[in-house]
Amino acid sequence: MRPLDAGQVVGFLLLDLTLIVVMARLVGSLFVRIGQPRVVGEIVAGVLLGPTLLGPALWGGFSAPDVLHCAQALVAAPPGTVESPTWCLFPAQARTIIGGIGQVALLVFMFLTGLEVDGGLLKGRMRGIVLVGAGVVAIPMALGLVIGPVMATDVFKPAEASDLGFILFVGAMMAVTAFPVMVRILQEKGLTLSRMGATGIAAAAVCTVVMFMAASSAASLARGEAVSGLTVKLALSVAYLAAMMLAVKPLMARAARRYQSTGSLDSGLFALIFVVMLASGYVAHLLGMTVIVGGFMAGLAMPVRKPLFADMSHRLAELTGTILLPIFLAFSGLGTDFTRLSVAAMGGLGLFLLGGIVSKWLGGAALARLGGMSWAEGNVLGVLMNCRGLLVLVVALEGVQANVISPVAQVGAVMMALITTAMTGPLFDRFMRSVPTDKPPSGDTKAAMADTLTA
Repeated sequence: MRPLDAGQVVGFLLLDLTLIVVMARLVGSLFVRIGQPRVVGEIVAGVLLGPTLLGPALWGGFSAPDVLHCAQALVAAPPGTVESPTWCLFPAQARTIIGGIGQVALLVFMFLTGLEVDGGLLKGRMRGIVLVGAGVVAIPMALGLVIGPVMATDVFKPAEASDLGFILFVGAMMAVTAFPVMVRILQEKGLTLSRMGATGIAAAAVCTVVMFMAASSAASLARGEAVSGLTVKLALSVAYLAAMMLAVKPLMARAARRYQSTGSLDSGLFALIFVVMLASGYVAHLLGMTVIVGGFMAGLAMPVRKPLFADMSHRLAELTGTILLPIFLAFSGLGTDFTRLSVAAMGGLGLFLLGGIVSKWLGGAALARLGGMSWAEGNVLGVLMNCRGLLVLVVALEGVQANVISPVAQVGAVMMALITTAMTGPLFDRFMRSVPTDKPPSGDTKAAMADTLTA
């Protein structure tokens, strides 16, 4: 049987993007009506399109109509994949392209987030930001040393996986903070330009850099790489971060002089900015920090960020927030199969979820207090740090591909993503009432981010 040809792949790609966007909008709107952030519904939309509901467990004996070319689609599927609606609608060749589109969407979204950060709102809070950002990675990683050995059974750990690699990955999954999802929730609340919102974004940025460095180190150790190679990678990561702020930013300042004098973003500068953003994402990806860090650092490296953000968001925010980002959020659900869960997995998953929530929420609150913030502010910051979104799935996917954790542990990561993200909005609303508000005028917020991003 021949695999799908190029024309058939294009057809599936268009069909799949249509299904994802429609489902994301419908389910997202439903979750908004019940008081949840739209982003939670967009995550659930992906799960609904995946094998949990459309896989072989519920569709035994499924026979696809000839128009779907299911037999050809399965040629490129992983070994053991059987015919089911999810694999016939979303063949492997189309999934690869959709995943790439999702990564570009994430890169652009985090670039816009970096542009939006207002350093003036962070004055006097850098000690707390660094303490929280680094601490909410260190505490869950340390707790993973306790929880990991308890979970090291054949349910969660492949037989050939090393104990150290598995334990480190359990800690890494608990250490995740969903930087892009947390930002989107703050956007929906209109608080990205507030002091608390800016503090949360900055702390999450520190957390994301440290967490992906830790996850990359864990993957390297699990694969048996030499410590010397790991040290080089960490040194290159630090060099990349420094170069973005000390070299790229001054160069972009020169390029932006014309923009500052004319007040308009011409096509040449727009293209240059895009090249810097893409290159930054590529380098961050090579270093194991993912395009999330690359996009954010490219945004921070831009001069005159406030007026530039208004122009860039006008061109990019509607497409990114309404169409592209939901593709990223829904895509990971296509590989999530809750039918893999068993009674034997419940105890370990419960411990994993409890440890993750306690270490991030309470740990973040305590560290914020040590950093000079009030308990009320620290509690809100801890709630924000506890939001996992789909970044926990990025880490879990790396663990599965390295054969360090099992697919059941990956399902546990999805549960962590859904539960902690659903908690964030209601808890944020509840505890933010105790924090003095410095929310900017609505007009400023709307100018900074197109209304369609949160519609």
